[in-house]
Amino acid sequence: MVEGASEGLVLLCSDGLILRANRAAFQFIGHDRDRIIGRPIQEVLLKGAFEASFIAEVVASPLAVSRAYDLADGRSVLVQGRPVVAGAARVVLVISDVTSVKQLVNLVQGPEGNAKSTWAEMRCAEKTPPDGVPVVVKSVAMQAVRDKALQCATVDSPVLLRGETGTGKGVFAKLIHEASARRAGPFHVVNCGAIPEGLLEAELFGYARGAFTGADSRGKVGLIELAHAGTLLLDEIGDLPLGLQVKLLRFLEVGEVWPVGASKGKRPDVRIVAATNRDVRQMIAEGSFRKDLYYRLNVLSIRIPPLREHPEDIPWLVATMLDQLERRLGRRKGIAPDALEAIGRLPFPGNVRELWNVVESLVVTVPSEIIEATDLPVDVADAQDASPAAATLEYDGGDLRQALRKLEAQILREALQRYGTQSKAARHLGVAQATIARKTKLYRLDA
Repeated sequence: MVEGASEGLVLLCSDGLILRANRAAFQFIGHDRDRIIGRPIQEVLLKGAFEASFIAEVVASPLAVSRAYDLADGRSVLVQGRPVVAGAARVVLVISDVTSVKQLVNLVQGPEGNAKSTWAEMRCAEKTPPDGVPVVVKSVAMQAVRDKALQCATVDSPVLLRGETGTGKGVFAKLIHEASARRAGPFHVVNCGAIPEGLLEAELFGYARGAFTGADSRGKVGLIELAHAGTLLLDEIGDLPLGLQVKLLRFLEVGEVWPVGASKGKRPDVRIVAATNRDVRQMIAEGSFRKDLYYRLNVLSIRIPPLREHPEDIPWLVATMLDQLERRLGRRKGIAPDALEAIGRLPFPGNVRELWNVVESLVVTVPSEIIEATDLPVDVADAQDASPAAATLEYDGGDLRQALRKLEAQILREALQRYGTQSKAARHLGVAQATIARKTKLYRLDA
């Protein structure tokens, strides 16, 4: 149980000398067993950044003492010390990886210096979006989308959200609603492509009593009227039939809706947000979408980029998804860096929705607490095997030492090209920057 624990467990004597440690502790510390047993913990943990006074504080306290630290490879750890008396005073250290927790805290707090986050933005961070996909805006591209959405939230003009399927159009529609003055009102969504054409008119505009055979004797209130004082998202607006486009245009122009079979119109106060993954201009040219309706909807326009254009958001998305799935499924999972890197190399034609499905499948099917690269689905593993880094892992015979040096040089070259700086490459490869600098000079990779 001790050796199989994901947390690092270290037994110390009262003066801080290491007596025993499990396998996870050696991985956190970065040295093998022979190099740390009998040495002071402050000399080997965190490369000297660990305070010597921490052990004395633990010995003197009847309760656990905790500190958070950042490792050289970019991970964050929580070190908890607890006194144990078993014939002699001892201290047990528990080292836990809290990288995903720290990422989630940073996600809620926003980037450094952004202390003026509005109350509406904080509410959006606290709420679960309609399709379960988190709002993550760490990349420059997504920060620009977020800022434009919040700017659109200050007015009541129609908004057209454009983007591929699964990019999060519904999430940003919800963000616009929550950040607007209509936040206390309802937020309704109608998928224009999922409801049969014969029923869509009644769903949108409602109908009067006895409007047609089989109608409810009490009539029906349409979704536009139900969204009074709130926001209505018309998802997949490109699938709206031409006949209903005329009625929607009339509502946008004069603010009046006519239920089916009604003798007079109604004037609900509704903010319209439309979303589509289709080329509306091409549809106008083909005659399947009205040009005047497009101009009415396209007062404010936001393009949401596909996930392949901002892959730097993937680690934050995965961390947030793991947290949401832990609350929903009751299963706590972490993810290994090599598995996260393999996921980040996927093209994800289904964008954030496809990423969500991959993460949820891993949480459900992987039995261990940490998702490893070997646990990834076949298509993810294939993408990893097809990567340039994996292609270098070929040995065509010859002197083994020279082959290893050549392989190391190739890995260093690709890491430096991909990450741009020695510090980022060192963090990716899990070594010190000094090692990267020395190897770069050795293999003459400076150029």
